[in-house]
Amino acid sequence: MSLNTRQSDFKTYLKNHLFDPVAPLKFEDLEAKGVKFAELLFPDLSALDVEAVIQELTVENEVTMPDGDSIVDAKTFKTWIAARKVSTETKRWDAYKQLLINRDWEANVVRTLDVQTDDVVELLGDPYEIKSNWPRRGLLLGDVQSGKTATYLGILNKALDYGYRVVIVIGGHTEDLRQQTQARFDTDLLGVDSETLGAGISDAAIRYVGIGKISGLRSHLMTTVRDDFSKSKADSGVTWVDGGIPTVFVTKKNAALINNIRKYIKDQAPGGRLDIPLVVIDDESDWGSPNTKNEADPTGVNKAIRTLLDVSTRSTYLAITATPFANIFINDQAKFNFIEQTESSQGILDNSGTVLNDLFPSDYIRVMKPPNTYSGIGTYFPVGGHAAIDTCVDDCIDILPIKHKNHHPVTELPNSMKTGILEFLLGTAVRRIRDSKIKPASMLINVSRFKSVQREVFDLVDTLLKDIVSAIISEFKRSSPLQSDISVAMKSTWESRYSNVSDVDWIAVSNKLFEIAQEFRVELINGDTAKMRVARRKLMSSNERKDDDLVPKIIVGGDVLSRGLTLEGLQVSYFVREPRTMDTLMQMGRWFGYRPGYEDLVRIWMPESTRMTFQHSAEVMEELRYTLLDMKARGLTPRDFGLRILLHPESVNIVAANKGKDTETIEVGPSIWENRLAESFDLTNDESVELLNREAVNFLLDELTNYPSTKSNAGFSMWNNVNLAVIERFFKSYQGHSGSQWFAKGPNGSLRIADSFENSPGNNRWDVVFVNTGKGEKHKFSSELSVPMSVRNKMGIGNSGNIRLDRRRVATGNDVVGALSVEDKATFNARSNQSEHAQRSSQARALSVIDHPILMIYVVTAVDPKKPDESDLGIVDPGTKRIAVTIAFPPMTQEQILEASRDLKTYQVNQVYWRAYNGFIEQDGDDVYEEEML
Repeated sequence: MSLNTRQSDFKTYLKNHLFDPVAPLKFEDLEAKGVKFAELLFPDLSALDVEAVIQELTVENEVTMPDGDSIVDAKTFKTWIAARKVSTETKRWDAYKQLLINRDWEANVVRTLDVQTDDVVELLGDPYEIKSNWPRRGLLLGDVQSGKTATYLGILNKALDYGYRVVIVIGGHTEDLRQQTQARFDTDLLGVDSETLGAGISDAAIRYVGIGKISGLRSHLMTTVRDDFSKSKADSGVTWVDGGIPTVFVTKKNAALINNIRKYIKDQAPGGRLDIPLVVIDDESDWGSPNTKNEADPTGVNKAIRTLLDVSTRSTYLAITATPFANIFINDQAKFNFIEQTESSQGILDNSGTVLNDLFPSDYIRVMKPPNTYSGIGTYFPVGGHAAIDTCVDDCIDILPIKHKNHHPVTELPNSMKTGILEFLLGTAVRRIRDSKIKPASMLINVSRFKSVQREVFDLVDTLLKDIVSAIISEFKRSSPLQSDISVAMKSTWESRYSNVSDVDWIAVSNKLFEIAQEFRVELINGDTAKMRVARRKLMSSNERKDDDLVPKIIVGGDVLSRGLTLEGLQVSYFVREPRTMDTLMQMGRWFGYRPGYEDLVRIWMPESTRMTFQHSAEVMEELRYTLLDMKARGLTPRDFGLRILLHPESVNIVAANKGKDTETIEVGPSIWENRLAESFDLTNDESVELLNREAVNFLLDELTNYPSTKSNAGFSMWNNVNLAVIERFFKSYQGHSGSQWFAKGPNGSLRIADSFENSPGNNRWDVVFVNTGKGEKHKFSSELSVPMSVRNKMGIGNSGNIRLDRRRVATGNDVVGALSVEDKATFNARSNQSEHAQRSSQARALSVIDHPILMIYVVTAVDPKKPDESDLGIVDPGTKRIAVTIAFPPMTQEQILEASRDLKTYQVNQVYWRAYNGFIEQDGDDVYEEEML
């Protein structure tokens, strides 16, 4: 049972003492001191009342929220917040924290949120640092319905405390969503009911809400619940930049509205650019924000956001999403040359161009973790299934096939949907019995993307609900047995579907249903009803809207329900859809979130195929999070370490094709290196690691004395038929840079590429070759072996301190030919004269003739270092010398490929991954290095 009002007041009092900065109440002292506090200040509470409060706090203490993880580019970031803490009053954060305590948030969650918001504000950048690396681009990865809005409101309160002056929040794509966000900002950041602001409204009518009642701090509100930032506001010319009060915009994801804000700022800022810190929050950033057109002509919203960020010399962009696929698929090297047109007395003029980077999260990715009370995709879709999921919806598919056309006739509701509706009424009755406070309750019905079909379903559901209510009113207070089919079905549903509920019996439920039956309502939410819904709610007072939100509702809709819109108190979801993309599918999971006190009442209906796709999505997200943690452990950044997403085994795409236009598809498995070169083009810049690499070569040479030594056809020192165990021991010691996709150490201590050795044809008879085509000075490995170094004057230093070889190549096509044995070279020459091979590169022809792997070892150096071709690389020191390797893998037969590909997986990868995987240029070229040409 829930606490009464007086008990809730006492609970809030105790929570405040848990956060007391002077003498905090320790949890282990809660019971003893809590009783004393009650005796002094709450004498009207009985001992049982006090015990119930302390018991509830004890249960809450089991709720924890893990710390998040950040992947940060150290070159663009420096810590600053710890030094500032001693001199900064966090009045806004303190008020927000108090608001969360008043809302009965768990103490452990509030404490963790305090730490996490510190971390993220620090990642935004020091607002007082003028010379820092601005602008900044970051991504906050959360979970669907996990409380991301509460998190970024905490971030913004703290950001304002630490000196940010302008906040622009780009919310949902509909006015409904924007209003929902604005109302939340009114209470949680601004402290003013924005409906009481506007022309013709006196100052006396302003109503303070939320943190406004706690702190008294103020902000410039540029948008309200009723009004977005219109062109008339943009043209109003109200000066605000010079004031000390922060300015806040909450706008829709609409290019024209974002441009209105940009124009307003430019008109107020000297020279058209601010010199004060500005933060842009892009909520649901994977929707609408990525550029789905070509780079010369970006989409309107993408261009608007990029140009908005350019109005300040200190701008920071924080993308927020639970489905980050489109964000990480952005081309990290994409740039847009923005040439602004302005009007003058001479007509339209073009100002000088500005190169604007795309929105790829190049500076950091922050992975948030929800409290342990969160029920997400991993909760509902584990391998083996979950009790809340019911896949018996074939009767719905018979009436309304998954793939149907607009205006498909729906003349009846499937029995499974009728059962779901009865479950909703029963579950709501149980909640009303359990909780003395009336709380929102809702059901979702999403069976079609067509508004015409949604309307028909709505009408049928509305009729059915009226019939159910009529039956309840007619029969549930009589002593005689239930007569109507509906009443009998309701009792049967209770007995069969709620056998897990032990604290409430049928008599109590039927009595409560009689009491509340007439409160239930059906509501249609789609593009046709949005304007009417907005207009209707605009005519309501704030209190009327709150009362309306507490009405138990069955929501019928489609895609408009798939993103951003929160259905409070969602108990039953009837979801008979098969979205075409994984990001849309996960966003449609409105049942993810927190269900305090009614987790056992949640019911979800969906087809088995959809359940399996959700299960696959859970595996994908788990793998992505693991990859990000691996990136952090290796000290890498989003610029250094490519990201890949596992493709669905059948037909569900990760994102729409236009969002994935800059991606590539690869197959990863034991046969990944079949008939191609693997090259360690990302080398270590750590001299101690390089020393170990040289020792690894020396140990290898010692072991090679047990194998026949010869010369390749080009005169390279060569050893034949080397056992796989020798090669594996070498790669236990040798390593490239930690950011190398394949030549970095894996969890087992060996290189990641070593997993491919086992499946390579001829894996127990390797050739080991020391390439000596270099034109540099000789490097002496031993008294018997010296190799001229390969001059690479354009190798450079990367963002993470790696040394990257120019064009991401170690070998040339001629090197591979030179590493062939005399016998293989004869075969190579013969094939070169065959018409089917004549047009292939020399490297491709060389790979086609080998039936075993070749390990090629190089010593590379920079004699006269030059600026690398890759713009983000720095120049290495003269004389830099490193050991590099290339492995030539032989082709497989069709039977070998099938055998090795049993565990093959297909991934969609971003450009960072693709460059690391495939090299800077195609692998089958006959390129040679300019420095080594005679």
